[in-house]
Amino acid sequence: MTKAPEQGGAQQLTLIACLAVCTLGPLSGITQTAMPPVLPKIAEHFSAIANAGLLARAMMTGLSVAMVFGALASGFLAERLGQLRLMFICLALYAASGLASFFIDNLYVLVALRVVLGLANSAMGVVGTAILATRLTGHRRDKWMGLFVTIGTVTSLVWVYLAGVLGAIDWRLIFLLQLLAIPAALLIGLTVSADAPRGAAGPAKAGGGQIPIAMTLFGLLCGGIGSSVFIFLPFHLHDIGIADPKKIGLLLMISTAAGVATALSFGWIRTRLAALPVFVGGFALTGAGLLLALATSNYAAMAAALAVYGAGFGVVTPNLFSACSAATRMELRTRVLGFMRAGFYAGPLLAQFPLEAVVRRGGPGAALTTLGLMALGAAALFVLFRAYFAPLPEGIAAGPVKTSD
Repeated sequence: MTKAPEQGGAQQLTLIACLAVCTLGPLSGITQTAMPPVLPKIAEHFSAIANAGLLARAMMTGLSVAMVFGALASGFLAERLGQLRLMFICLALYAASGLASFFIDNLYVLVALRVVLGLANSAMGVVGTAILATRLTGHRRDKWMGLFVTIGTVTSLVWVYLAGVLGAIDWRLIFLLQLLAIPAALLIGLTVSADAPRGAAGPAKAGGGQIPIAMTLFGLLCGGIGSSVFIFLPFHLHDIGIADPKKIGLLLMISTAAGVATALSFGWIRTRLAALPVFVGGFALTGAGLLLALATSNYAAMAAALAVYGAGFGVVTPNLFSACSAATRMELRTRVLGFMRAGFYAGPLLAQFPLEAVVRRGGPGAALTTLGLMALGAAALFVLFRAYFAPLPEGIAAGPVKTSD
């Protein structure tokens, strides 16, 4: 079990409790990566319905929009209900929506259930991050932030493959993967102590008042750059003659693997560098790697450049959440993390509109060039707005540091 609350409100998590919270990463991976392999089968099954293909794709777009609103609401709900109570509500909705989707044979209801899943998934992701942010401190928090991202990313690769295997048997089977929320809830309930609801937060400010506008915009920027690349990269590769899906998939896996490696090393990196140089270096590598990839058509050189891109962005996400936590008062961390994650989810949705206009003028390579330049610009932006990520004294931001594990 966790230690009792100490000064500053921190409840230091044990190793088992941290691992329990990290089970939320694989659940998020199921939400976002298990569906695409079976979308054609779903559209085929409901082919008698007008616009069945569009509705099937809405199971993904509706999910993404719902995740934005779920993240926005999560902080306020956690303040009123408590982190753990909201977590269990989300996990129950997560499992129930999967079980219902397995039995229901109505495409419109399936789309609605995906919206419910998106709300629950994003809210529990925010609360999981907030539990680590409010109950861990210093380098221990940095280490587990990196592991939280790493575990979710690695297991997503497993879910894509498993979804293909299950989908070949029956596309409905993928929904049963959501029942993994039940053992996750049991493990979290046994290892993480309940917290008391705080009610509405007081007048304390978190780098921008009750609504953390600056933090949300930073999240929007990071999500727009990081998640938009893979939307346009396959089309660029096709245009330059790399059309084999296996070769494209290998390039994407190399980039992802490089990101996993740096995310896994995030705790070690933060023992040597402050948050600001990690942001600057991460975005500089992200932009440079992407622009180098655009400058070549050689497959090996492309793989090396995308590895640089992946390694750079691999530290940006955990650093964003860690720096945000360190710069935010304890009582507002869940809310601020919710707004920041909402911005992260909304980034690729909002970026796609202007980037599509760029594609019409100059092709997918032009959109990727824009993203590369944005990443380099973000490195400069984080220098200019570094005050927003200045750490608070530990007595204000968090409780005493527990140095084990």
